[in-house]
Amino acid sequence: MAANATTGQARQIIDDESLAEERLLEELEHEEIPAYIREARLATLKQQATQFRNMQEKGYGIYSEMEDEKEVLDLTTSEDKCVVHFFHEDFRRCAIIHSHLKTLTEKYFETRFAKINVDKAKFLVEKLKIRVLPALLCFKKRIVVDRVVGFDEIGGSDNFPTKVLEKRLAKSGVIEMAEEEAEKKTIFGYSDNRRDDADSSDDDY
Repeated sequence: MAANATTGQARQIIDDESLAEERLLEELEHEEIPAYIREARLATLKQQATQFRNMQEKGYGIYSEMEDEKEVLDLTTSEDKCVVHFFHEDFRRCAIIHSHLKTLTEKYFETRFAKINVDKAKFLVEKLKIRVLPALLCFKKRIVVDRVVGFDEIGGSDNFPTKVLEKRLAKSGVIEMAEEEAEKKTIFGYSDNRRDDADSSDDDY
């Protein structure tokens, strides 16, 4: 599967596989590529469409809210890469994190982003020793590999750009940043120029 597929690109392939195939063929017409390589790329596109469709059915591409702890456990034990935001609706800084995660959800289709109100996750809050909000826990293959707690690691202020959180999550390995994001690429390049400077405050819990 190609790395760094945005949610928009994945939806395009899912919703209109034939259009995506036409665009790929147009790209290939401008290159001197043997027929067998063209066929392999088309096969890859069709495989991606199936994979993306299956992932979409599981909630990829949506910053979803978990209703109970079982949902969180099911998610984190079944998917390869997840970011779960433990929040409280009365904390302003949690709302700031919501806005950034919505942006990253659109950019990184292949990572599951979710949130759960701590009032619905008292067991997990205790088990995971969450004492400060907002708290982002990064899961890879059922294991908590990292956590981002409060705002200290992402600038310490409310006005940090999404890119700061993006780079921090990339260090955990739950997302893969493109090497050169400013460069527009083809449908198989999967890079995204979108930038977000959404207003983005550490509350004790």
